[in-house]
Amino acid sequence: MSWNIVNESYPQVLRGILHQTEEGLPYLAPQRRIHSMGERPGGGNVAAVSELIREVGLRLRRFKLNNRTAGNAIVGIGFRWANRYWSAGQLVAADTPDFTDDTTDAQDGPVATPDFALMNTTASDGWAVHSDRKFSWVSVRIETVDVGASADVTADYSDFAGTGWTAVAAGSQMEAAGSSLIKAAGSNYGDAEERCMIWAPPNNWGQTAVGGLDGIPGGRYALRFLCNVATTAAVASVIEVGSLVAMETVATNAEYASGDSMTYFDPYGEALVAFFSVADAGNRVYAEVTTF
Repeated sequence: MSWNIVNESYPQVLRGILHQTEEGLPYLAPQRRIHSMGERPGGGNVAAVSELIREVGLRLRRFKLNNRTAGNAIVGIGFRWANRYWSAGQLVAADTPDFTDDTTDAQDGPVATPDFALMNTTASDGWAVHSDRKFSWVSVRIETVDVGASADVTADYSDFAGTGWTAVAAGSQMEAAGSSLIKAAGSNYGDAEERCMIWAPPNNWGQTAVGGLDGIPGGRYALRFLCNVATTAAVASVIEVGSLVAMETVATNAEYASGDSMTYFDPYGEALVAFFSVADAGNRVYAEVTTF
């Protein structure tokens, strides 16, 4: 097994506005070509089919995260998941079921196309993201801002029984207020900016019940975001989801480093990411990473 060495500055909080691209990633798993046999149109003779597939499953060992901001910052390191491992869509309270899948718009390009609504013009509408494994971050590229300073956005996760929702505890998210998907009344999302939810997944986060939850299929760890009042909808262009395997609060000009014997891995990971709650061009990442 050969290890790839990453040693670079990391100026964004998590993904900046580079979602659903190969840019800004300290390490991206290689692609491999697979060959299979398929039928020709109309049947009969078979033809070889060849396509490039991005490998998944990353392993991380030694890392260092250097905080070069003027104060304390929460830092972390982890993985971006391949798109096939998560789904997202809109929640409209007046509909039955509430949830309508819109994963295609959440994951497609070009990155600046506003086609995934985060709000509606009716109070208590919003959106949800879900997977069959617990995830520790969601990052969204905002493309069209919301208008309505009285609106706030709250977050809830599927409860332990999978039949209802539990509010995300105040202070449990790691990102700074100005980059959070959760926001108080009197503020708005910004144009072409990153908004995140970074947290340590709670131990009472449950999979949705067999019959589903508000239209979200059963067996999924779901996270929803609701706007409390009618407002002009904010619209995203693209979303990403993933895991953070280590996080810590670090003082200014200090570093967070793993032990030499530590190894982390994620079978869903296709790329390495880092997280700095305070963005700074001087923040740095050192890591040793490889595919399985």
